Amino acid sequence: MIRIRLIAILVILSGIMYGPAQGKEPEQSGTILITGNGPERYLFEILANAFEQLHPFVSIDFFWHPNAKPAKMVQQNEADLGVTGKTVSGLQSTVIGRDGIGILTNFSNPLENITTSQLRDIFLGKLKFWSQIEEEEPERRIIIVNRSSHLNIRQGLEVALGISEDMARSQKIVRSERRAINEATGILDAITYISITPALRAKQDGIPVNLLFVDGIEPEYQTVLSGRYTLQRQIFVVFNLDRSPLVDAFVSFCLSETGQRLVRKGKFFPLKAP
Repeated sequence: MIRIRLIAILVILSGIMYGPAQGKEPEQSGTILITGNGPERYLFEILANAFEQLHPFVSIDFFWHPNAKPAKMVQQNEADLGVTGKTVSGLQSTVIGRDGIGILTNFSNPLENITTSQLRDIFLGKLKFWSQIEEEEPERRIIIVNRSSHLNIRQGLEVALGISEDMARSQKIVRSERRAINEATGILDAITYISITPALRAKQDGIPVNLLFVDGIEPEYQTVLSGRYTLQRQIFVVFNLDRSPLVDAFVSFCLSETGQRLVRKGKFFPLKAP
């Protein structure tokens, strides 16, 4: 009995002196706050849940609102990670996925195809009438239903079209995907843009909108996935240079094979086409 007790004491002392076995990484622990304003919320909830399953001592919280300004919150240390549509000066950024950008018009508009060059000129105000796009179109003014300037989807469109100057002034500016769809259904000469998944769902649900071909390519899941449909935006996460190691661990998880599979599960597109 004395011998057993002595062995137990030596084992305890050994643990105190030498700590965990060498080569074994310490368990991740802590909290991450992610902020955003776009349709990516569902995607990041999936990624966060999977990361928390791997690391039970980690908690990932969200501040998600149409008025949220992710980059500003990260810069002011009010959040650890911000989801944006472009890089931000002074912050480090990583692309974790892709999204297609669907171009919507009213169902009564006969236009079926548009080029990226024409889209750029529309949003810069250089093309003002539908007849300038196609001769068969009526001589009616194009009504741009734009998105708020801080939204990821607008930032992504500006990058995709190479727009560095101010867009043309819009009669309508909306925040949500649903509002953009409603405006396209209600305004005969409207043009707007939303994330590709809700755009495809609107068509499947019989909502009276046109989802335009872009540069002759039909916007479908497979054409976006393969990259043939080129009107796409990148999904960025931005963070401070002096972030915690937990932020790096989460970003690495998003870029891992498992994380990229979850990007597809979240209705977005992985970085690499299959």
